[in-house]
Amino acid sequence: MIEPLPREDAMTEPLPYEELSSHFPGRPARLSDLGTLSRSLFVTGGPEGLTVEARVIPVERRHETEDAQIYEIRLEVGGTRLGLRASPPGIEVVEVRERLDEERYRDLMDAHIPDHLGFDVEPRQLIQARNRIPRRLDPDLRYNTTSFGDEDRRVFRDTSYPWSAFGRCETNLGPFSGVMVGPRHLLTCNHGIDWTPPPGFAADWLTFTPSYYDGDAPFGATYATHVYSVKRDDNDGFSNGDEGQYDYTVLVLNDRIGDRTGWLGTRRYTDAWDTNPNWWHIGYPQDLTSVSRPTYQRGFTMNGDDEQDDAHQVLYHQADVFPGQSGGPMFGFWAGDVGPRAVAVQSWQDTDSNGASGGGDLVDLAIRARSDHP
Repeated sequence: MIEPLPREDAMTEPLPYEELSSHFPGRPARLSDLGTLSRSLFVTGGPEGLTVEARVIPVERRHETEDAQIYEIRLEVGGTRLGLRASPPGIEVVEVRERLDEERYRDLMDAHIPDHLGFDVEPRQLIQARNRIPRRLDPDLRYNTTSFGDEDRRVFRDTSYPWSAFGRCETNLGPFSGVMVGPRHLLTCNHGIDWTPPPGFAADWLTFTPSYYDGDAPFGATYATHVYSVKRDDNDGFSNGDEGQYDYTVLVLNDRIGDRTGWLGTRRYTDAWDTNPNWWHIGYPQDLTSVSRPTYQRGFTMNGDDEQDDAHQVLYHQADVFPGQSGGPMFGFWAGDVGPRAVAVQSWQDTDSNGASGGGDLVDLAIRARSDHP
């Protein structure tokens, strides 16, 4: 049997929105926001290698920030094999089955706010959304996710912390959502990973763009090198058997993009929080934004499955979610913390409920990935 949470964690619930400003006062950036971005371009060339020429071209478009200039970075790559496709490298896998002493790794479960970012407890740059996909559902079919009652999601474009740490994942299965939980560590759903890899790898490629908005990458973009999981999804498009209890992975990214974005902490969900109405979710929905702009929702409850261990369980909820939001975290704010902590990721739905996936295993994956790849 899994050891229970220490009493202080089990009894401390996430804070209501009305109390956040007193525990998490907003602030501007403490350092200059000038820094370095990186994005990877994959091409096919010949054995003689490639040549690269880069040009920086000012763009004649007024920026919303008064003292900022937009630039085009144009790369000309010579020696490419035209018409041949190139993909990011495959991913190595680490399956984690052992239980970890979370008290020993408290520092690897904390959030982080970079000094070059401001902090706000709610997105301020809100955008009007249009529903792009009808909501009429066939009761005889099972969909990935759905929405209930009034529409509570709001589209935003903020890049202050913590909103900087959320972003869009992409694999050859399509785009979905994720969040940074370490300097080079990404939390997302298991079913978004393509577990049918090229030879020599355990999973196929994944790229991640934090704060993705209409193709923009204000912190750069990167790709995954390792994936930590408990079990592998069968990639059939449904949550079968116990897949809903293990629908989370932590990936190691190629560079420390989290130093630019900051990251969320992690915490094990406990059923003592089943009636707490202070959970948040962020993801990239198909219906409102064509998986191109992030949305957030706050103020909903989750209910852990009483028949399942806190180490790996389904969390039932009726937050508004749609395909594309899979992998986006369920998170909360706790008094005394630096920033919010993720407890689960969006996973599945039927006609009665939506399901997130979380528990102590999720925390253990983050600890292992951060320990093995600082």
